Amino acid sequence: MPNAITLFRVILTCYLHYYLLLHFGRIAIPLLLTVLILLSDFADGKIARRDGTATSGGAVFDLLADFFYMLLAYLVLHSFGLVPLWFLLLIIFKFVEFVLTSFRLKKTGDDRGFFFFDALGRSVAASYYLLPIVLYISHRSSPALYAFCLNEVIYLILFLSLLSSGYRLWSFCRYKAVVHEE
Repeated sequence: MPNAITLFRVILTCYLHYYLLLHFGRIAIPLLLTVLILLSDFADGKIARRDGTATSGGAVFDLLADFFYMLLAYLVLHSFGLVPLWFLLLIIFKFVEFVLTSFRLKKTGDDRGFFFFDALGRSVAASYYLLPIVLYISHRSSPALYAFCLNEVIYLILFLSLLSSGYRLWSFCRYKAVVHEE
C-alpha cells in the first residue's frame, strides 16, 4: 500500500508539471495537486511505519519520488524564468550529497532507517519541497511576496543548505576518524 501511494505521487507529479507547462498561470489545479502530493508523501511513510511494512526499497522509492517532484518543479519554474539555474543545481547537488553521505554514515550502526537524516537537512529539504508552490502562486498573485522569496528566501535556503552540507561533511569526517581508531 505505501509503495502504491508513492507511485500515485509520481503520477500526480507528472500530471502537475505537464499541466503547468500547458496552463501556466492557473492556480487552483496546481495547488490541489501539490496538496495531494504533499499529503501522499506524508501518508506513505506513516502507513509503512504503522503497518510495519517499511523497507529499504520503499525508502529509496519515496526519496526518488520526492526528488522527482522537486526536480520537475524547479525545471518548470526555471523554464518560465521564475527560479535561477544555480538553485536547481543546488538541489541536485544536495540530493547527490544526501545519498552518498547517507550510505557512508549509515555504516556507523545507526539503524533508525535507511538514510541518515539530520534536523537541519530535513528542514532544508522541506523548504525545497514547499518553495515551488510558494514561488508559483506568489508570482501570479503577489509580486512583492515573489520578489521577497526570490531575493531573500532562496539565499537563506542556500545558506542553510551550506550549513547542512558542512554538518554532513563534519559527520562524515568524524565517522572516518572513528573507523581509523578501530
